[in-house]
Amino acid sequence: MDLSGRYAAIAGVGPGLGRELAVTFAAAGADLALLARRASYLEQVAGEVTAAGRAALCLPADLTDRARCAEAARRVGEHYGALDVLVHNAFARPPLGSLGERTPAEWHAAVDGNLLSATNLLYELLPLMKGRSASVVLVSSISARQPYPESGIYAAMKSAMLTLVQVMARELGPHGIRVNAVVPGYIESDNLEAFFADAGARSGAGTAQARHDAEAATCLGRFVTAREVAEVVAFFGSPASTGVTGQTLDVNAGQWFG
Repeated sequence: MDLSGRYAAIAGVGPGLGRELAVTFAAAGADLALLARRASYLEQVAGEVTAAGRAALCLPADLTDRARCAEAARRVGEHYGALDVLVHNAFARPPLGSLGERTPAEWHAAVDGNLLSATNLLYELLPLMKGRSASVVLVSSISARQPYPESGIYAAMKSAMLTLVQVMARELGPHGIRVNAVVPGYIESDNLEAFFADAGARSGAGTAQARHDAEAATCLGRFVTAREVAEVVAFFGSPASTGVTGQTLDVNAGQWFG
């Protein structure tokens, strides 16, 4: 995928997919603005980006705070002068449990961390994106398709994100800005092992059996890698997808399809 000469902001640069998005975009030729809460990890990933020969601007920020997003946008403007791609991978995972047990504060935190964080950043960066055939990519989750037991708020947020894509595609289309979503299935990671350990303990089947059952439910008999997901995000950010907006693409090895 060729992203040469393009400026990209990646929000939610953490271990796993966040890091892979950064290194994949850098390898494709993009200069980056990296956003996350943890400044120390941003610097680590920025080192990998610069080692690949691309520029990296680190922007520690709480994306639920509109003022912090405005400051981040100001710095992107000063540093790069424009923006071609925004990838929103940031999220907040609410507590597990029945919806009836969730408090108003937990609902509000989920909306802020998963939806408001996306719109806060986008609309502050919008002046840098207008007229550039820019691209916005939101990263959702398989939870929007197959809600895990007791993950109701998180599943609702990730499902709402898919409607948000269509709303923003219509709103921003007149500015030449495309908006799409990627929906990853289970992504190979240390966190995934912890997930199956918990799932196996809850069912009594054990970690290995819980993982085997989930793998067997995919068409390819395996889970996707962070790199496979990042490559699809890069496609949406590249000139190869200039005719695509308002769409959602599932990357899940055949775990789910409608």
